[in-house]
Amino acid sequence: MDLGLANKRAIITGGSRGIGHAIADTLIAEKAAIATCARGDVALSEALKKWREAGATAYGKSVDVSDTLAYEQWFSEAVEQLGGLDILISNVTSMNQEQGIKRWKQAFEADLLQHIRTTEMAIPHLQKGKSPNIIFIASIASVMTSNMPTETEYGAIKAALISYATQLATKLGKNNIRVNLVSPGPIYHEGGFWQQVEQQKPDLYKRAKAVSVFGRLGTSQEVANAAVFLASDCASNITAANLRVDGGAIKTVNF
Repeated sequence: MDLGLANKRAIITGGSRGIGHAIADTLIAEKAAIATCARGDVALSEALKKWREAGATAYGKSVDVSDTLAYEQWFSEAVEQLGGLDILISNVTSMNQEQGIKRWKQAFEADLLQHIRTTEMAIPHLQKGKSPNIIFIASIASVMTSNMPTETEYGAIKAALISYATQLATKLGKNNIRVNLVSPGPIYHEGGFWQQVEQQKPDLYKRAKAVSVFGRLGTSQEVANAAVFLASDCASNITAANLRVDGGAIKTVNF
């Protein structure tokens, strides 16, 4: 199936590793041009080198999205380098090391406000794009009431992101801009959170695997496949959708 992504121009935040990296890889395989940012310069440089050696059009820079001025400058440069914008995939998050009310503030900044900031920068460019659309990476933590203690704030803020995105889909429909979300369950990737859990808390890791009807954790590529499909012309009549990629971990009817 031709996804119709050749020559599309996409920004993916947090594309140096994990889900963001898999999404960028998949878009490049579909012959899209991409721009990405990440905090870690080494991993990002390695990714850009790999993509460019394969003949891809790929731009990137080490940027902390919480540094508003630096991030806005990078975003403007990325759109200019791509020659416009058709797809925004807002993926980046961060590990929350704070406690108490500071933890809630950090979650609000990392898992809601920076997505909103990115979207507001993107909309004027998407309005001039080809089959424009926005994909947010959310989480099944948004609907779970038994999250790990470290995910209390994360789950609540991701729920807010889903509400924001679905409202945005209605508002932007008149501009023919689609807005969708992908909500992963536990995702295993090299150097990621669940690999650390596997090494440090094997019992918790086993319980997390058991939640899936397949008895395993998901992969970054499985999330990327869903996100890239939603970003493609094959999903041209899909908007305001929240696609769970969780191996059936959430045992509810998903109306």
